[in-house]
Amino acid sequence: MSSIVRRHLYPRSFYNLDQLMERFFDADSEAWSTQPCGFPLDVVEKDDEFFVRASVAGFDPNAMEITFENNTLNIKGEIREDKTEEKEGKYHLQERRTGTFFRSVTLPGQIDQGAISAETENGILTVHLPKKPEAQPKRIEIKSKPVKVIDQGK
Repeated sequence: MSSIVRRHLYPRSFYNLDQLMERFFDADSEAWSTQPCGFPLDVVEKDDEFFVRASVAGFDPNAMEITFENNTLNIKGEIREDKTEEKEGKYHLQERRTGTFFRSVTLPGQIDQGAISAETENGILTVHLPKKPEAQPKRIEIKSKPVKVIDQGK
């Protein structure tokens, strides 16, 4: 069975959770705009490949970096804040995030690194990670020998 390791960007201790909550409730904090953020993704395994689909709407594909090393797929990039000469007005709600994003997924050691490809369409990034030929399932043909007929001397 394959093992896929999901890397969490969330705090794992109460100390980190305290820091996260302090930043969340600190209205004057710029920490949110400079901290790495994640984005949703799916990892799917087929007979001949793994593929990863990530929601990256708003990200510039040319500003993204995708690497694969030590059986780990890394996707990182940045969404920059719109710089305008004059502020649009007073924000009452601002949920669209800016800053650096990063996701990391560890896959089994059966990926053909030379054949990895990526593409974006309608805000969805798809990374194809083909399996090495020796890691792909193989159908084994069953050969049957002709049945011998034994004459019982009738």
